[in-house]
Order: sequence, then C-alpha cells, then structure tokens
Amino acid sequence: MKFECNSKQLCSALQLVSTVIPGKSPREILQNVLVDARDGHVQLAGTDLEVGMRYVVPDVQVAKEGVILAEAAKLTQILREAGESISKFESGDALEFRVTYEGAEFEMKGFDPEEYPDVPEFEGEGVEIDGSVLSEMISHTAFAAAKESMRFAINGVLFTVKEGTAHMVGTDGHRLGWIKRKVQIAEDVSFRGILPLKALDVISRLVAETEEPVKLKLEENFIIIKSGNGVVTSKLVEGSYPNYEDVIPRENDKIATIDVGSLTTAVRQAAVLTGDESRSVRAQFSEGKMTLTARLPERGGAKIERNLEYSGAPMKIGFNPDFILDVLKVTKGESVRLELKDKDKPAVLKTGDDYLYVVMPVSTED
Repeated sequence: MKFECNSKQLCSALQLVSTVIPGKSPREILQNVLVDARDGHVQLAGTDLEVGMRYVVPDVQVAKEGVILAEAAKLTQILREAGESISKFESGDALEFRVTYEGAEFEMKGFDPEEYPDVPEFEGEGVEIDGSVLSEMISHTAFAAAKESMRFAINGVLFTVKEGTAHMVGTDGHRLGWIKRKVQIAEDVSFRGILPLKALDVISRLVAETEEPVKLKLEENFIIIKSGNGVVTSKLVEGSYPNYEDVIPRENDKIATIDVGSLTTAVRQAAVLTGDESRSVRAQFSEGKMTLTARLPERGGAKIERNLEYSGAPMKIGFNPDFILDVLKVTKGESVRLELKDKDKPAVLKTGDDYLYVVMPVSTED
C-alpha cells in the first residue's frame, strides 16, 4: 500500500470513526481502525461489534492499493501532530507500515486485516430523510433516555416511521421526550426499532458533516444509515418499548406560558441552593407569577420570582432542576407552555404541537 493525503482531513475522518472504536476491549483487535486505500480515496472502518462505521476520505493520491489495520488511538495522535501537512503512508507488509510527514517518520506494527470483523456497507436505495430533521429529533429525545437500567428497552430511543410521519421517544421512567416530524417518505413505508444511545451520538456527528439527505434502512435487528461520506450501522436494542402514550397526561388544566430564557435563568439560580441529597426545587404558580424556592440544609435557601401568563387555581409542585434545564437546552422558540394538574401528577412542557416533554414531580418540604 502507498498513498498520501492531507493530514488534517484524514485525522478528522479518523476521529469521527474512532467514536465507535472502544478505548479498551478484551478483544484487542477492536481497538484498531481498518485503512483501505484504492480508487483515489481512503476508506476507514471501525466497530465495537454493536455499532460500526465506514467513512470515505476523497481526493487521495493512491500509488499502490492496499489495506492495513492500525491502532486507532496512536494513529490519531500521529496525524493530529501533522497539522496541515501531507502525510504519506507506505507498507510492503500488511503487518507493518510507515507514516511520514515533514520532519517526522513513524514505523508502526499493524494487525492482520483478515481478522477484523465485517463492517457492513450501505447497499441499495433505502429511504431518505432530511438530516437536520433527524438531528433535531435525536437532540430532543436522547437526553431523556435511560443511561443505566435493567429495563434494557429504555436504554435507547424508539424510532417509528408510519404514514409519512417520523416519531422518536426517549424515557428513563422519570421523564419522557416525544417528537414527531413530517418526512418525505411514502406513506406505505413503515418501520419501528429502538436505537442505542451510542449509535444516536455517532449518527448526530455524521449528519452534522453534510447537508445532504440521509438514507436509512431498518432491518429486523439493525439499522444502517448513510450520510455524505459516512455509513453507520447499529444493532437495535432488544425488548419491547413501554406504552409511552399511557403516561402522557391528557387532562392537565393549569397552564403557564413563560419566556425560555427567563425560565432557564430562574431554574439555574434556584438550583444553586440544592445538592445531591436534596436535588429539588419547588415551583409555586399563581396569577401572573411563578416563585421558585430551594433549600439546602445548613447552607441556606433561594427564592426566585418571574412574571408569566398563568390560568388555573394556584398550585405548588416540586421538580428536579436538572430535568428542566436539560429540555430547555434543546428548546427552540421564545416561550414554552407548561401544563400542570397537581403536585403529585406529571407536568408537561410543550413547544409547538409536535414536541412535548413529560416530567415526574418530586416531593419537597413545605
């Protein structure tokens, strides 16, 4: 193998592929990246056996085609130090190769490419979805999914397409994010699967690389997505997703409307006087006003007031401030609508008609 290309371009691609490559693994070979040079490009591939990725680096001067399997972390460090220079790769043996650029030369031991697990490629047509739409749906739901749970199905996000509409849902049992968007997909196309969080993170990074439509296929136990020069493949999370529609309140009759920035600042201010053992803020709603209070034993307390629009009887409810701040980070628009029932019932935060966030209350001391 022999080729040369822009170091920064190759390093950026390697860093993207490395998001699926485990830093540590009982199978040492998984800590490597497959480098395949041919036809004027280099294709990088990596996998942890659950999530895999291929990425094509174009406009490469390939003098001799070939494949090597290199330690991803070390190769990334080498290319990072190269800056904007041209890196040259050369290997007469798949188990040894040399990387050189201005003023530097590295000799590295490789691994047998034949032993590396297969990383699927995107084949066929699939269906298309706008990349910005997919990215928005992921950002509005993935943060609400469980990070560690014995209920494996909620350690991912439910992705459903039916009748020309895409839905995503993420929940950890204490909160739930749900979003739907119209997509340019034939109404007779439908699929449903639970996507793992790692795959969603990689897909978000890949989609940000291009404005081209995303192509996807959802098979029986895996999803494969193509965006620009990259392809991501992921196994689906096993199990049955809970019936989330049953936990979305339908009869919350107390309505508060407030500016996003104002609410964000207020919750942050109140959260200062909370701690790990008392991570709760109490919100009191009355006509035209919201009052947030928090108290940290032996430290003090906070009282924050904001003006808002409110209809309904006065009420108090406690919540985890982190759960509110998480959703406000991804909220678009100038205001949010809070729908409340009472202190023991879940609250609903809405932005428009196609996104809602359900959060369970927490008990607070009166």
